[in-house]
Amino acid sequence: MYRVITAILTARTAVHIGSGEGNDVTDALVRRDAEGQPFISGTAIAGALRTLLTRLAPRLGQESCKALSERKEDRRKSCDCAVCRLFGDINPGDEEGSTSAASRLLVFNAHPADASSRPLIRDGVGIDRVTGTAARAGAVKFDLEVLPAGAKFELRMELRDATQEDELLLAAGLAEWVAGRLWLGGRVARGLGAFKLDNLQFKTFCLDTPEQVLAFLKSDEPWQHAEAVDGWLEKQLSSIEKYPAENSKSQPVARGWLSLAGTLQAESVLLTNDTLASGASGFDHAPLLAQWGDWQKPVLSGAGIRGVLRSHAERLARTLATLQAAGKEDFLRRCPACDPNVRDSDKETKLPLESCDSLLKKAGVAASAEVSADSLCLACRLFGSPRFGSRLIVEDAPYQPTEKQSRPVFKMLDFLAIDRFTGGGAEGAKLDALALWRPTFTLRLHLENSEPWELGWLWFVLRDLSEGWLSVGFGGAKGFGRVKLTSWTATFGYLLPEDAPPGLTQLGLASQKSGVYTTVSVTSATDGWLSLVQEWVNAFHKTMQQFQRPDQIELTEDSYFGRVDQFYRVMKGGAP
Repeated sequence: MYRVITAILTARTAVHIGSGEGNDVTDALVRRDAEGQPFISGTAIAGALRTLLTRLAPRLGQESCKALSERKEDRRKSCDCAVCRLFGDINPGDEEGSTSAASRLLVFNAHPADASSRPLIRDGVGIDRVTGTAARAGAVKFDLEVLPAGAKFELRMELRDATQEDELLLAAGLAEWVAGRLWLGGRVARGLGAFKLDNLQFKTFCLDTPEQVLAFLKSDEPWQHAEAVDGWLEKQLSSIEKYPAENSKSQPVARGWLSLAGTLQAESVLLTNDTLASGASGFDHAPLLAQWGDWQKPVLSGAGIRGVLRSHAERLARTLATLQAAGKEDFLRRCPACDPNVRDSDKETKLPLESCDSLLKKAGVAASAEVSADSLCLACRLFGSPRFGSRLIVEDAPYQPTEKQSRPVFKMLDFLAIDRFTGGGAEGAKLDALALWRPTFTLRLHLENSEPWELGWLWFVLRDLSEGWLSVGFGGAKGFGRVKLTSWTATFGYLLPEDAPPGLTQLGLASQKSGVYTTVSVTSATDGWLSLVQEWVNAFHKTMQQFQRPDQIELTEDSYFGRVDQFYRVMKGGAP
């Protein structure tokens, strides 16, 4: 029996499937085939699906893969778990008694369904945590080539000698993708690579007779002639059973997630910049567009939104740590948020808010060495670091038409710097911009395996965003880019009730099914919601009070208060 799965991958945001190469135009090119057409490699698709199922399988009654073992030496051994049987052993061995076998699932390269999508160049820059401006000194300016939102790719997978167990496991992963929880490629946490799986079909081609085998061999595209099995995905999902996981809080297995969708409303002028759009329009600054030349589809980059959210979250956490610190020497040991842009190889140099990665290197921990979450500050645990992947995804925010504004409104702005000596216009310091007037965007956040303290911290940030305290884009000091989160819906998904955030199931909300998860949704008007949030906020405060950097990191003198002492009066005893 020939079994094949076909579907269409539809990009919800821009996507970057890197080739590992750059050129004079961009630092990172997308992957292309011999004819120059971009594509998504089968290894990228299979890798994303395997990662998802490796974390999900233990909750579906399957043995945990050795890839999840806390012991590094165990991860290098041959494994016979359900995931390794489906995708092939990640560490095959030929020793006596080895169960290593080739993959039963063949994932082919996904080629564009049409050739209308033109690649774009996306710029990015880090935020200096002290000045709030672009972190030029941190060498964090970059650009990369992306495929635009709306791009479609043809997906094809084939099953060889697969069992019912294999089909069940595969269906669980595909159901998550159909529900829109699919991200592929690079910079996923920063807004790129969000997909949805459309038109999923499970097809079969019977090979019981010589005539059927001959017809199969004669066809260059046998999947086109295979017959679709109606209701295959629903049937598989109906027979899935979920099991509690022992010590699931400490194991990297699936428990639940939070997805928040809301509306970002700019209060007035919003100014962003895209190199391609500005070059095409003739303006020095022009908005980022979702697709080339389509001025009806401006977009806020997920990287930009994420940077603003992280910077503000760090500021909130440091403020609380400052109030709790016993003095200068105690602050950095208790500081819950480093500056990821600050790093130095000089072991004698003390830097303000030095990054966790840099501090670990100075402590003798190699860049390639694995570290636990306890070795990182709270910000790096939530938002990620070079040593710890982020569980928080902030997608690109597309323009959202409203009744008052069905299409984007643009305003032309002129800027001229003032000569400090003459008081007139500074020569050569004139620029213009094409800005958006009071645009509305759709915000999407996704957080995997959230802890109560993380939810409390995130709530603090979203509360300030709802009150209009944050700015995105250029010109925040000039009043540009002020945005408000005017409405939102938070959807919580969990496998079993004990996986839900504490107190959520006690709200008595109606639940639904999404993929293999049970989901409930809340808004700001949900009864009992604020009381529940207060519990998470209390958990955040408790985590803050208990946080201290490990003893292996030597902090002989404070490196932050020395820069801000001039702004604070030091009380007797050294306390600020």
